[in-house]
Amino acid sequence: MLLRGLAAFVFIFYSLSGVVYSNPLEILHKNCLSCHSDVKRKGGLVITSRESLLKGGDSGEAMVPGKAAESYLIETLYPDADSHMPPKKQLEPRDIAALEEWINQGAKWNTDHWKKLTKPEKASVTLQDFPAEYSPVMAMALSPDGKTLLCGKGSGIDVYTVEPAEDKKRPVQLNFQRTLPGHADQIQAITFSPDGKSFVSGGFRKLILRNIESIEETKEITEPFLGRLTALSFSPDGKRLLVADSLPAQASQIHVVDVSGWKIVKTIENAHDDSIFDLEHSADGKLFASVSADKMGIVRDGEKHKIVSLLEGHTGYVLGVAFSPDGTYVATSGDDEAIKIWDTKKAVQSTSFSTRKSGPVGGLFWAVDPDNLAKKQKEKDKDKAEAINIDRVVAINDLGQPGTFVELKIHEGGERSTGARERRHDKVDSPLTAMAYDASQLYLYAGSEDGRIFIWDKAGKKIQEYGEPLQVAKNGE
Repeated sequence: MLLRGLAAFVFIFYSLSGVVYSNPLEILHKNCLSCHSDVKRKGGLVITSRESLLKGGDSGEAMVPGKAAESYLIETLYPDADSHMPPKKQLEPRDIAALEEWINQGAKWNTDHWKKLTKPEKASVTLQDFPAEYSPVMAMALSPDGKTLLCGKGSGIDVYTVEPAEDKKRPVQLNFQRTLPGHADQIQAITFSPDGKSFVSGGFRKLILRNIESIEETKEITEPFLGRLTALSFSPDGKRLLVADSLPAQASQIHVVDVSGWKIVKTIENAHDDSIFDLEHSADGKLFASVSADKMGIVRDGEKHKIVSLLEGHTGYVLGVAFSPDGTYVATSGDDEAIKIWDTKKAVQSTSFSTRKSGPVGGLFWAVDPDNLAKKQKEKDKDKAEAINIDRVVAINDLGQPGTFVELKIHEGGERSTGARERRHDKVDSPLTAMAYDASQLYLYAGSEDGRIFIWDKAGKKIQEYGEPLQVAKNGE
C-alpha cells in the first residue's frame, strides 16, 4: 500500500513540476506486449487495443475507464499483488502513476501511436561480401516431378538435374547445370510452384520469381520488405504465395502475394514476435502454419488468415513445420530436440518424440509410409486396418543424422520418446541446414553447413554425396 501512495505522489510531483510523465501506451508496449500480444495471449489477455483491454482475459476485464482503483491491470502492478505483473520486474512508481491517471481520464487509445510502436522501422543496412570459405546450403527445393533440385548457397542458387545413375548401388545422381545470381545476401528460402513451372527465392528484402523455361528472366518484389525473407509457401492452387519477412528479436510479418499480378495484396502484421523459420499450407489450402524464434507455432485460416490455434510447448526456437497429408495434424520441431504433433483445430499436443541427442531439429517433411499403406490396404479386418498408421515424418538435425519416424502413436498427453518408431539414417560429419524430400521415391536430399549435398534412400542409406558444384561438373560425379 505504501508504494501505491508513493506512485500517486510521484505523479502529482511530476505534474506540478512540468515534467512529462511516461506515455501509457509506451509503458504497455515495453512491459506487457511480449506476453499479451495477439500471438501469446497469456492468461487470455491481449493488450493490442482499448477494446481488448476492456474485454480482459481469464481474470475478467482488465480495466474500468475512469476507475483506476477498480482496474485489475493496476492491481497487478504492485509488489503485494497475488498475480504480480510483469512477472520478473517491478514497474517504476511514475509508470504506475501514469497508467492510473490514463485510466482515470478514460483510457483514450492513440491507434496511430500504437502502430508506430509495434511496427518495426526499416533500417539502413550495408551488406558485406561473403567470405570465400562460407558456403552453407541454407535453402533447398525439389520440383514436383523430382527432376530438378535447387540449392541456395550464399547469394546464388545452384541448379541440378536429378537423373538415373548407371550404378545400381546409386539409383540417382545430380548433374550440376548452373548458378543463378540475383540476391545480394544469403538465400534462406526457395520453393517451386505446385505445377513446377516456376520457382521463387527469398533473400534480404528481395523476392524473385523465375520461370523454368525462361530461367534467366526474373520478376522481383523489393517493397515493403523490412528484413530477410526466411520462409515461403505456395497455396495448393498456386494463386497465392506466403512470404515471411523476418527481423531478429522484433515483430515479423507475413505477406500475401497474388502470383498472377505479382504483387502483395495483404500483410499480416505482427505475425510472430520474432523471426519466422518455416511456413507451410495444408494440402487442401484451408490452413497454413508458421513457426518462429518466439517459441510459438501458429495455425491460421488459409483464406481469412485469422488465428485458428496456437501451438505452445517447445522450450526453444521452433524451426520446422509440416502438416499431415490429410491436414488433421501438424508437426513442429525445434532446438529443444523435440518433434511435437498437434491437433490442428484443438491446439492439443497429441504426441512428442525426438532423435536422442539429435541437436536442434531444423527441417520436417510429413509423407505417407508406403509399406504401412500396403498393409492397411491388404488388411480385411476393418478395426485392424484402422489401427495401422501410415504416417512417415522425416527430419534433419544439427548432428548430421536424419531420422524417419513411422507408426506414430497419436494421443493426447504428448508422451515423449514413445510417440513413434525411429529409423535412423546414415550419419554425415556436418550439421544439416536444409532439406527437400521426394515423396514418391522416398529420397531425402539435405544440404550441410560446409556446402555439401547428401542423398539418402528410403531405408536411410546414404547413396550420394556431392562437394562444390564446380567439382561436380568437372568430375561428373
